[in-house]
Order: sequence, then structure tokens, then C-alpha cells
Amino acid sequence: MKLKTIAMASFFATGLMTMSCSENNKVEDQNEEMVEVQSDFDRERAELRTELQELELEIDKKLIDLEAKKEKADAEMKAEIEEMESELKDEKTDVEKALNDIENATENTWADIKTGVNNTTRDIEQEWQKFKMNVDETFDKDNS
Repeated sequence: MKLKTIAMASFFATGLMTMSCSENNKVEDQNEEMVEVQSDFDRERAELRTELQELELEIDKKLIDLEAKKEKADAEMKAEIEEMESELKDEKTDVEKALNDIENATENTWADIKTGVNNTTRDIEQEWQKFKMNVDETFDKDNS
């Protein structure tokens, strides 16, 4: 009887240890998954932030360029340049808003923020291409 009791106690203790190890493995796996998700979130956020900061820098450079050209332009050309500057400032505002959204994003809101920022970036880049063509045409026309 004593032997039977000891055997049952050993079996019970082994079962508890096995369950405990299994639970520890599950917790470790969950922790690893959370670290991977956090790392993806941080990496994606950093990439988007860099992309937007580069776009913002391009806009700033173009604004400086336009300001220099405006100093040498006639009244009609100044009006066109001011319109271009206004469009660029609007785009810069959109970029700043997207940067702010990225900074305030959490893992829970990231998917929506990322989609919105990607759409904004795509739209701004399309406008940027049109804008550059428009600027070139305007200044080519003035130099003719």
C-alpha cells in the first residue's frame, strides 16, 4: 500500500512538473511572438518616418528654390510661384500630420495608421511629380 501511495505521488508530481514546463514553454513562445510583433512595429514605423522626413526635406528644398526664383521673377511669374508655394505648404502640412500620426501610433492602431500614411504618401508623391513638371514648364516658358 505504501508503495502504491509513493508511486501515485510520484506520478502526480511528474504530471505537475510536466504541466508546469508546458505552461512555461507557452509563456516563452508568447513572449517571443510579442517581441517579434513589437520589433516589426518599430521597424515599419521607423521606415515610414524616414520616408516622410525625406519627402518633407524635398519639399523644404523646393520651397527655398522657389523663393530664390521669386526674387528674380516678374509680377506674373511671382503670382505663379506663390501659388506653387501654397500647394507645397499644403503638402508639407499633410506630411507633418502623417509624421504626427506615426509618432502617436500604437500596436493596436498601427494597421490603420500605416494604411492611411501609405495612402497619404502615395498621393503626395503623385502630386509632387505633377508639381515638378509644372514648375519645369513654368520656368521653361519664362526662359523662352
